[in-house]
Amino acid sequence: MGYADLIRTLQSLPQDKQAEVFDFVEFLATRSGIGVPTTGKARPITAFFGQPFRVESFQPLSRDDANAR
Repeated sequence: MGYADLIRTLQSLPQDKQAEVFDFVEFLATRSGIGVPTTGKARPITAFFGQPFRVESFQPLSRDDANAR
């Protein structure tokens, strides 16, 4: 598998799996003592967490209810 095949395969993965691959490569580079260059682009996981979460139903607990759990 060449670089072009690797890139095509990565691009075909869902964004959350791309983030896992990126995190793993970053981990390997850090463990090897190699710095990971930054490109200024947001990482896929950053884009995911940059979007607000939608909560369908939320009922806050009273202090007593929270302590009972």
